[in-house]
Amino acid sequence: MFPLIVITGPTASGKSEVAIELGSRLKTEIISADSMQVYRYFNIGTARPGPAQMEVIPHHLIDIVDPDSEFTAGEFRILALDIIKGLHRKGKTPLIVGGTGLYIKVLTEGLECAVKSDHEVRKRIKDEFREKGELYMYNKLKEIDPVTAGRIHPNDRVRIERGLEVFYLSGIPISEYHSTQSKFDVNYFVLNRKREEVYKRIEKRVDRMISNGLLEEVKGILNMGYSKRLKPFQSLGYLQMIRYLDGEIDFDDAVREIKKETKRYAKRQLTWFRGVKDAQWIDIMDEERPDDIAEKIFRACHHFGVLQNSYRQ
Repeated sequence: MFPLIVITGPTASGKSEVAIELGSRLKTEIISADSMQVYRYFNIGTARPGPAQMEVIPHHLIDIVDPDSEFTAGEFRILALDIIKGLHRKGKTPLIVGGTGLYIKVLTEGLECAVKSDHEVRKRIKDEFREKGELYMYNKLKEIDPVTAGRIHPNDRVRIERGLEVFYLSGIPISEYHSTQSKFDVNYFVLNRKREEVYKRIEKRVDRMISNGLLEEVKGILNMGYSKRLKPFQSLGYLQMIRYLDGEIDFDDAVREIKKETKRYAKRQLTWFRGVKDAQWIDIMDEERPDDIAEKIFRACHHFGVLQNSYRQ
């Protein structure tokens, strides 16, 4: 069982600062679980850790794909697992830090639900069934995923279809998605502030993004030749700046909309985290500093000393 510490929570809850404090104590590294920070050039609007923060402790899976590249939860899982294995070989307990709940779920639970069904791929599989029959398709699944094939009946068409679809879309056998959970001893922490405090922090964060040049960042990315229709531009902050540049709303309305939609997003994140089994909620008082919160998490990892010692055995 590999030890893994997850630090998550709604946007603006202070995850990055707390993780840096904890990571420094544990002498480990951070794996970002943020679906926007993977994109190059999208820095200000994603609240990406600055150079000073990243000098304190190594960060992974930030700035790794171009804005016009697709990046899925399945790809996150593949890259994160490789980094985790490397850290474990060094005797380090990885910190998974970020607010993208799906990324964390796929990594810790190995759910193939992250591989969304694709109409064209399913049609292709169904056509193959009609042309070549169930036994042929079962044997095809058996070649790419013998573990899954060994668990199902050769006539179980529904599971054969799904097994093939997952492999075609992700390049990963569905059995590997199902096997991840047993590999980790997960300590899952959700940073929890009073809603009013979260909203105040969101207001301040958005104002800081604007003063730091969010609009100029958007213009700069567009000037590189990237389309405003790309996925990263549909995210909070960037979408509103695009709408302003297109003349749909004025600048003050764009800023107000960023704040309003970010607060709604924070509520959705909290709903997601409430559904996480065995998550430990860290209640934060307004005056608590990141190092105080890191100390709470450090103490809450009651198995931590044993897990560290296990690397030396």
